Amino acid sequence: MQSDFAWPTLSFVALAVLSVAADRWRHHRRDVDRQAGRAGLIPWPLVTILALILAAVCAAMWIHD
Repeated sequence: MQSDFAWPTLSFVALAVLSVAADRWRHHRRDVDRQAGRAGLIPWPLVTILALILAAVCAAMWIHD
């Protein structure tokens, strides 16, 4: 029987991978973009940390279930 915590766990892991890629892309932007005021609005490191914490909690519930 499939657990109810499988999809949230995989979704949070996918969000963490996406946020790491977005943060890497943000660090490779040119300085011209930063000087023009085109800064990112999303704090990607915070999103990564929260997604990994939530993925760990959902994985623990998935294993416990």
